[in-house]
Amino acid sequence: MNESVIRRREMLSLTPLFSAVPASLLDELAAKARTIRVSAREQLFSKGDPGDRLYLVIAGVIRISTLSPEGREVTYGLIKAGELFGEIAVLDGGRRSADATALEPSELLTLDRRDVIDFLDRHPALALHLLRVLCERLRRADDLLEDVVFLSLPGRLAKHLLVLAGTLSSREVPEAAPTIRLSQQELADHLGISRESVNKVLSKWEQAEMVTLGRSQITLNCLDALGNLAQPSS
Repeated sequence: MNESVIRRREMLSLTPLFSAVPASLLDELAAKARTIRVSAREQLFSKGDPGDRLYLVIAGVIRISTLSPEGREVTYGLIKAGELFGEIAVLDGGRRSADATALEPSELLTLDRRDVIDFLDRHPALALHLLRVLCERLRRADDLLEDVVFLSLPGRLAKHLLVLAGTLSSREVPEAAPTIRLSQQELADHLGISRESVNKVLSKWEQAEMVTLGRSQITLNCLDALGNLAQPSS
């Protein structure tokens, strides 16, 4: 068997959706998949585009976002290695419900909608797994709504920084404080707020030595303190 097909099958088998699918069945899907690479800040699709393919992140991070009524971009989620995205429009044949943009150089596996639908038609048990994946995505959306309603601006910022620490951060050594390489404007765009608001909060945190600010980067010195801020007020 072609080595590239074997590699694609192995990558698919690591996802919650395809983990229970026998290798013999997964091979036929892997043979139809293809690998693409995108650069940092490259857009994969925009809200309203046709839902013509499903994506699996092999390496990198993809930001799912949309514009608020005020014209600010708001992040719905950060999709990291081993996770799928783009499945909603693929399933219902509708338009994309959000934008997808690479936050860093990324490698992706793509499957055309016709191949996914054909596979589900022939193996309907897999549809139940897909429903579970979609339910998890809905739970994330509910969490985002709760953050907007119940968390203060510093709380939302602290929680988002902790999420970024698990997806985009780098460390000199494992025990070192995580450093997130994003500008304050990009961070503000993620949350749909102004850069001035982000700078005001971060400046206070820097004075308290909770964070260290650099050129287009933020080092998180006190994860516990940020975790406390990220909890809703009782």
